[in-house]
Amino acid sequence: MSRFLCIALALVVTLSGCVMNLTRLKNEEVDFVRQVKPILEASCLECHQHQYEFAGLNLETKERAMKGGRSGPVIVPGAPHKSLLYKVLLLGHNNPVAMPPTPERMERENEQTIHDWIQQGAKWPKGVRLTPPQEWKKSRS
Repeated sequence: MSRFLCIALALVVTLSGCVMNLTRLKNEEVDFVRQVKPILEASCLECHQHQYEFAGLNLETKERAMKGGRSGPVIVPGAPHKSLLYKVLLLGHNNPVAMPPTPERMERENEQTIHDWIQQGAKWPKGVRLTPPQEWKKSRS
């Protein structure tokens, strides 16, 4: 019995450590440039930038992102569950509007980062512009 109890306790400790890694502490501020910008550039800008603007949405600048697209605003600062940018990440890929439009879902940690960023007010530093993947080689050369 004690062996079972030790194994169960070890499993609980291990699993709780995993959950703690995925759940950001409420006081930990999300850094837009270091955490959010790379996610948006890699997962969203292939389709939502100046060359394509699918659904009328351009996420390259704060002003354009906050304006939204044909469906209206996609970021509601302080309200991730009202923000289309976050809600489309949670849809199953059987749904035609699920994003990103790849067979694989975005990593849960990245979904959590987007959630927390929006929850914390969707702070986007002045002058920070996202670079579409199509332009990475040009801008990094």
